[in-house]
Order: sequence, then structure tokens, then C-alpha cells
Amino acid sequence: MLIKTSHKAGPRVLDSKELQDEYVAKELSRRHMVQAAMLGSVGTWLGAAGLLGCSSATTTSSPTGTKPGPTGTDPTNPDPTKTDPTKKPAHLVGMGYSDTDRNAALKAALAETIGLGMIKAGQSVCLRVNSNSGDLYPYSTSADTILAVGGMLKDLGVTDLRIGDRSFWGDTGTAKNLTNNGIAGAAQKLGTKAVVYDDTVEWVTLPAGSTPNWTGTVRFPKDVTSADHILILSVVKTHFIATVTMALKLQIGIVHAADRQRAGNLLSHDTNVLHKQVAQLNKAITPSLVIMDGYQAVISGGPTKRDRPPGAPSSAPNTLVGDPKVFIVSTDLVAADVTGIAVLQDLAPTYEHVQKTKPFANPAIKEAVAAGLGIADASAYDLSGPTVPKLDTYKAKVTG
Repeated sequence: MLIKTSHKAGPRVLDSKELQDEYVAKELSRRHMVQAAMLGSVGTWLGAAGLLGCSSATTTSSPTGTKPGPTGTDPTNPDPTKTDPTKKPAHLVGMGYSDTDRNAALKAALAETIGLGMIKAGQSVCLRVNSNSGDLYPYSTSADTILAVGGMLKDLGVTDLRIGDRSFWGDTGTAKNLTNNGIAGAAQKLGTKAVVYDDTVEWVTLPAGSTPNWTGTVRFPKDVTSADHILILSVVKTHFIATVTMALKLQIGIVHAADRQRAGNLLSHDTNVLHKQVAQLNKAITPSLVIMDGYQAVISGGPTKRDRPPGAPSSAPNTLVGDPKVFIVSTDLVAADVTGIAVLQDLAPTYEHVQKTKPFANPAIKEAVAAGLGIADASAYDLSGPTVPKLDTYKAKVTG
């Protein structure tokens, strides 16, 4: 195993076949845990949608290109299309709302899905946060959300809690950003620290061929690749280039900055390949759950306060913030992001690119579907949120 330990020499890359095998094994383990949870808890929905045995939840490709089959049935429920009538059914997407209490909205969304039930005491959990800049929530993940989710995980017996990010590749001030946006303080309160994914951490090179639209190597932090569970703590935001930046695009933050900066990658955001690149990152690493914070949302501009949307009138501000007061929870990346798009379409001005297409026609969603990252179309969409006043509006935007 080659380990580059000198900071001046660059990142400490753990570049060995053994480590790649370890990464692949851990990745398949994460996928199988999600598959089992989906089959055991959302079997009724999967059966009704005709997706048992063929959904992305059971046939997503492995990092090396192989396709693991279904993980089998839940031993406590041999027929996953039938559930205990006394048990509240879990839905593909849960949404929660509260006019005054963000934690109540979060808990309501979790209650409509499989929640955190697959996470066991003693397992390691990586919280994937959004710290593209030092701007406070909703431009970055809310410290309140980190504390709420982190507290739930500690109650479950999780002691290995990992939090980190790397800002835009041209911004060398991630540590300052994590302090300014409150993420570092929240991590400290949880008894851990917010780590900068830079040259001081260990990196794993993804297997050759797993990211065909990327030029050169793609490296992920070992802290992320070795975690038992990854929870996506994304926010609902528009993006002045990519139209939106939510659960799918968040994974760019774990790619080494030098890999992002390389010509052909993200030296410039070429939207002809950007969405394919994002889809390939998500195919390489599987979250257990997306917890998307839409209590507030960036509804125009973004991802930072300084980014102005193309086509905006000269009188329009750089960014606009709305107050949907919702949380979105799902195991399905596509389902989570189309729900976030529906929330944005309810509030964003007409000149925003997110308004130009239906959610499933959004270019990022089209590439994610093509990569097998989630449900394939609106016919398979399932959203539940009895606390949400605008639930029918959001459903109609996705399925209409």
C-alpha cells in the first residue's frame, strides 16, 4: 500500500487494490442495508408500483459495474408486498411541515418513511453537509438540523459520527467556512469535529472505469467511504448554473479539489457533462437516507449569496429565500430531488431555470434516472405528508 504522508507532497492517497476492495465491500454493504430496509418497510408501495425485484433499490450497479441482485426477503415478513395491518406503512418520500417548529417538521417527515431504523448502535455514520461557502443556512446545512439528527443518532447508540465537506475547489478556506456557517460549532456540540476534506485526510481512489465522464482519477475521503451509513443533509436550493443543488449535487463536495479542478471536470461547469458526472459520483457511493431541509429554501440564485441567476431582471436581487417550512426524507435520491424541485417551483420566480421543465425533465434528474439512481418516472412516485398544507400542490408538480 502506498501512503503519501507528506503534506507538501499532496493528499495522503491510500492507493492499493486491498483498499479499493475494502471500499467496494463497504459500498455493497451500504446498498444491501438500504435494499433490505426498502423491501422490509416499503414492500407494499414497491409491489403496487410493480418495482419489486427491478427497482433501483434492488438492482443498482456496484462501483465496479456488477449488479447485485435482490437481497432476499425480510425474515420477519416473507412476503414484502404484505405488511402488518397494525403497522403504519412507510412511504418512498416523507414530508413534514410545521409553522413554528422545524424539529417537529423533521420528525413528521421521518415518521412517513423508514426513518433512522436501519442504523444500529455501534455503527459509524457520516453526515454529508453542504458547506460550499461560509454563508449561513439556507445556503449551507443548518446547524439546527445537524444537532437534531446528530442527537437522534446518539440516542440510537452511534458514537462514531463523521461530519465534513470541501467547499468549491477554488476556495481554500473551507475551515473558515465551516466556522462561519455554524457547522463546526454544531459538530463540536455533538462531541465530534467538522473535517475539511483536503490534503490532511486520507483519500481512496475510485476503481478505474467507475466515473467514465471524469478526466483522470476521482478520489473520495476514507472517512466517507468507510462509514457504515451516509446521511445526506442537503438543503433546497437553486443553482445559477446547474438549475438546482440538493441531494444529488451534494456529492461533489467529497471529491478531492484537485480532481474537480482538472480540465474536463469542473474547471468550468459544462452542463453537457456535469449532470452525467454528478450521477456517476452518486452511483459510486450510496446514502442510507436523504434528509433534505426545506424549512427555508434558496428559491433564486445560489448556491451562494453572490450568485445571480441568468436572465434575472436588473431589478431582481442576486438571491431570494423562501419559507416552505418543510423537510423531505427518502432513501431514493431521485424521489428526494424531484420533491425538492416541486417545492422550488412553488416559490421560485418565473425566470429561474428550475421553472423551465417538469421535475422529471430536469437535466440532473434525467441523468440520475439514466444511471439507475432512483425511480424512473412519475408513475412510481409516492409522497406522504399529512402535516403538509401544500402536499397536493407538490404532488401535482411531480406527477402532473
